[in-house]
Amino acid sequence: MLNSIFQGIIQGVSEFLPVSSSGHLVLFQHFTKSASTESNLLMTVMLHLATLLAVIYYYRATLKKFVTPSGWKEPQTRRLALLIVFSSVPTALIGLFFQDYFESLFSSPLVVSVALFITGLLLMLAEKMSAKLSAQETVSLENMPFWKGLLVGVAQGLAITPGISRSGSTLSAGLLLKLDKEDAGNFAFLLMIPSVGGAALLKGLALFNESQALPVPLSHLLAGMLAAAVSGFFSLKLLMLFIKKQNLSYFSYYLFAVSTVSFILIKFMGK
Repeated sequence: MLNSIFQGIIQGVSEFLPVSSSGHLVLFQHFTKSASTESNLLMTVMLHLATLLAVIYYYRATLKKFVTPSGWKEPQTRRLALLIVFSSVPTALIGLFFQDYFESLFSSPLVVSVALFITGLLLMLAEKMSAKLSAQETVSLENMPFWKGLLVGVAQGLAITPGISRSGSTLSAGLLLKLDKEDAGNFAFLLMIPSVGGAALLKGLALFNESQALPVPLSHLLAGMLAAAVSGFFSLKLLMLFIKKQNLSYFSYYLFAVSTVSFILIKFMGK
C-alpha cells in the first residue's frame, strides 16, 4: 500500500513538472524491484489517468466553454478546440504505429536514464531561446498557426518514450516555436487531455481484459490514484507559477543529476 501511495506521489509530482513521470516510475520500480512488468504497467496507466483528472479540474473553466452553448459561440473557443484536436493527430498516429516499441522501453531503465538526460537538454535549449525573444516576437495561443500546433503534437507523441517528459517536450516545442511562455504551458496541458486520456483508457481496458485477476490489489490501485491526483493538482499549480517567474533550465540540472546517477548505478554497478 505504501509503495503504491509513494508511486502515486512520484507520478503526481513528476507528471507536470518537466522531468518525466513515466521515467521516474520506471527507475523507482527497477531499483525497488516492484512486482511484475504487468502490474507495473497497470499501475503506470492508472496513475496517468489519475493525474489527468487533476488537469481536468485545473482547467475546468476553459473546458466548460467547450461544452456549453454560450462558450461555444466564442470564436476563440472554437478555434482552441479545433487546434487541440488537430494537434492530437500526430500523437495518436505515433502511439498507434509504435506502441509496442515504446512499451518495450519500460523494461529498459538504462534507456530511460539516457532519455532523462535528453529531456534536460531540450529544456535548457528551449529556455535559452525563449529568453532571447522580446514580447513582440512571441506568439499567443489565440494566434498560434495550426502548423505549429502540429509540431507540438509530434513532440508530445515522441514523449511516449519513458524518460522523455511529455510536459517538458511539449513546453520546449512551444517555446522553440516562439509561443508565449504561459500559453506554451497551458497548451501543453490542454493537449494532454485527449492524448493521455485516450491512451490510458485504451491500455487500461486492454490490461483488464487480458488479466484473469487484477495484478495489483484494488485498494492499492485506488490509494495510488488518489495520491497521484492530489499531488498532481498542486504540482500543476506550482509549475504554472514557476513558468511565469522562474527559469525552466533549473529542471535540467535535476534531470542531469538523476540521469547520471541512474546510468552509473545500472551500467557499472549492476543495480
